Amino acid sequence: MTTGDSRKTIIPPVRITVKAGFVVFSHNDPERKIVILEKGGLRAVDSSVTPKKELFRMRPGDLVGVAALLEGESFRYDLEATEISDITIVSEDCMESELKNMPLWLLACVRELSGQNRQRRENMRKPRMENSLKSLAEFSRFLKKEKPYPVESLIQEYCWQTRVPVAAAKEDLKALCRRKFLELQKQDDTLCVVAHDPELLKLFVDYLDTQDQGKPWEPLRLSLNQKKALVTLSTIKASEVKDAPSWLAMFQKKGIDLTVADWIYMLGQGFFTEKDESHFSPVPEKVQYFLLALRYEINLRGVL
Repeated sequence: MTTGDSRKTIIPPVRITVKAGFVVFSHNDPERKIVILEKGGLRAVDSSVTPKKELFRMRPGDLVGVAALLEGESFRYDLEATEISDITIVSEDCMESELKNMPLWLLACVRELSGQNRQRRENMRKPRMENSLKSLAEFSRFLKKEKPYPVESLIQEYCWQTRVPVAAAKEDLKALCRRKFLELQKQDDTLCVVAHDPELLKLFVDYLDTQDQGKPWEPLRLSLNQKKALVTLSTIKASEVKDAPSWLAMFQKKGIDLTVADWIYMLGQGFFTEKDESHFSPVPEKVQYFLLALRYEINLRGVL
């Protein structure tokens, strides 16, 4: 009944009884609604495939369509009765009339909770990393060296962990293979992925990290003399200890003219570790990391 105050007009939900097989809601229906099962049974089906695929079943007390009604999301399935059922349908007009009569504080709570719920669903669907190529490289660097992994099961596991679409994951796998970081091999008629050197994938992840941040990657910024010094350091044991002038003199004897600025830069990059206040030793792990990056610069940049 209308009293002149639109906030007092209530449009009640519709309660109906349907027979088994009745389609309560079709994904093609433009009208959004909440469906509440009072008695009987309903099932959600995907009618786009043959035969129809059952997605889930509803029991008395269950409801669907809240996101469709409150947030405008589309129904992606059909609802049909599995037996004689009593259902309640809350239409857009019904919900709007109810919302108008809610206290403002309660309406604000409903909207806030609805927004949080929508954000949670979006986060659940969204890949964990925006850069899916970097994501797959990060995942693949933990593969055991030279061990074959079936492509289908590897992609399935990766997509389950990261929520990256299968099609995108397969394209990224091809990209890593083109860069020679991974290789596809046939093992007993099964297509497998093999990582010959997982450390290269760690390098690639580090490289992409700096690209995402808009920064240059240090291994690819070395001057010619710094590169020569790096090669020389790779032949020296970690137990070698010298002070800074002695290291510079050693490089000078080998025809590598390093400046004090070069020395400070190499210290900053971790090529040396300080043994005491004035003596230093090489760090083989850091030296090999930079050398590997230089050796595979073309692969990292993707210019193949």
